[in-house]
Amino acid sequence: MNDFLKSQHLADMTPDEERWLDKRLSELSVKEHLILNGLTVYAPPKSSMDMINLVQNIHDCDICFDVGNKDGLGAFVAREIEGVSPAYMGFIDTEKLAEKYMEQHPGVFSDGNYIEISENGLWHYYDGRNLDQLADEDWSVKLKLTAAGHPEGVWLRLPDYQDANDGKPDEIKIALTALEAMRVDECLIVDYKCSLPRAGDLVLQYGSIAKLIYDGNNLGFVLDERGQGMRNFMELYQAALEYEDCSTLAEALDIAENLTRYKLVPLPGVKDYAMDELKKSGVKLSDAATAAFDFERYGVELMEEHGFIFSEDVQAYISKIGAIPQYDRAMEPFSGMVLE
Repeated sequence: MNDFLKSQHLADMTPDEERWLDKRLSELSVKEHLILNGLTVYAPPKSSMDMINLVQNIHDCDICFDVGNKDGLGAFVAREIEGVSPAYMGFIDTEKLAEKYMEQHPGVFSDGNYIEISENGLWHYYDGRNLDQLADEDWSVKLKLTAAGHPEGVWLRLPDYQDANDGKPDEIKIALTALEAMRVDECLIVDYKCSLPRAGDLVLQYGSIAKLIYDGNNLGFVLDERGQGMRNFMELYQAALEYEDCSTLAEALDIAENLTRYKLVPLPGVKDYAMDELKKSGVKLSDAATAAFDFERYGVELMEEHGFIFSEDVQAYISKIGAIPQYDRAMEPFSGMVLE
């Protein structure tokens, strides 16, 4: 059993709950661990259900890293959030600023950090029956890093939002602080995980940890944005990865950033695709012919002519815009788709 889990002395833990917690806790990043520590102070868990719910709430919360106390929080808010120039920091009542911030962002001090609780409070994700539905999502790459003096290593979870959050310390800085390292390239990767099974061996693909983190971070941003609201983003993305036979993180990132190059036709949409193509070609069918016409078969054969392939991953047809068709209709009609 995980040492942290043992220390909680939880009641009524089932074998499935223990396995779930063991796995999740063993892969928490430093930032996630610090937030979880704060959550156990804010709402001490008494049972395995309580602990599972705290773990699921980690990403609804935030951290003001290494602030120490209320005075340090005020200085952190002035510097990192309000953007007060160092020349004027001496005129700031940091405790007053901290109190205002804590009023707007309720939370708790833990391990020298201020852990902000979600504005909606803690959400009850686990009801005792839905453990298999509680997925670890919203990440692109996880790296377990070691550095001199820290052979046990720590996990880093991407994406990191420090640059997007006006320099507020996030995953990378927090992990480097734990490892007492200045740069990611001072570290060694001893384990890794990618949310995309097709990404291949990340260590072999990159000679620089900084470059790997850069690509993993950018992939995380794209996945978070879901193509800026693109319809069926993940289905299209998974199908495009299969279409391109993607085997590296760099390829996966390129595909994610250029999804408009691909067209997806889900199985239920084959008939509509066929009807649209007939209309584009100026073909008009009588009511009797329409009733007897096999639009699905025509649509499938037309798509195969146009270079579509069938994606087993998402059960849909996909093609790349501008790709060379696989078949010539005239010859074979109806042949059966950063950091440093």
